[in-house]
Amino acid sequence: MISLPMMLVLYPIHKLWGDPCRRELPTFHWFLLELAIFTLIEEVMFYYSHRLLHHPTFYKKIHKKHHEWTAPIGVISLYAHPVEHVVSNMLPAIVGPLVMGSHLTSITMWFSLALIITTISHCGYHLPFLPSPEFHDYHHLKFNQCYGVLGVLDHLHGTDTIFKQTKAYERHILLLGFTPLSESIPDTPKKMQ
Repeated sequence: MISLPMMLVLYPIHKLWGDPCRRELPTFHWFLLELAIFTLIEEVMFYYSHRLLHHPTFYKKIHKKHHEWTAPIGVISLYAHPVEHVVSNMLPAIVGPLVMGSHLTSITMWFSLALIITTISHCGYHLPFLPSPEFHDYHHLKFNQCYGVLGVLDHLHGTDTIFKQTKAYERHILLLGFTPLSESIPDTPKKMQ
C-alpha cells in the first residue's frame, strides 16, 4: 500500500540520474558493482535507522509492532508501522539504485534479492545453502543486539558482543549440508537442580 505511491514519487527523481527504462541493459560486471554499492548503502542506512527505531521514543510508537514476534516467521519481515516501512525498509533499499541511476533490470534484481534475504532472515529456519537467520533471530530475542544486515556496523559499534558469546553465533554460518546445526552444534545442557 505504501510502496506504490512511494515509487510513483521517486520515479521522476530517478529519471534525473538516468532513464531506468533505457533500452541497453547493464553488463554483468556493472551489475555486480551496483550490487556491492547497493549493499553498502543499505547496510549503513538500515543499521542506523533500525538502531534509531530502538530509541525509547520511537520504539514504543513505531518499532514495537515489528517486535511483537519474538520467534520470527518470514511473513513478518514486512510487518511494520508505515513510518518504519518507509524509513527503515524502503529507503535503505531504494537509495542505492537512485544514486547509481540504475536500470530497471538492476532495480528489480536488487529488490528481489533484498526481499528474499529479508524473508530468510525472518523465517526462523536455517536452510541449507542460504544465508543464516541466526543473527536477526537473536535480534528478535534480545532487542539491543544485532541491528544490521551484514553485521559489519554491529561489529564496529559493539552491538554484537553478547551475540558472539552464544551458540547462535557458532551456528551463524552457511549450512552446507542437510544436518541441522542445532544437532551438530547443540545448545549447552542446563545444569540439573
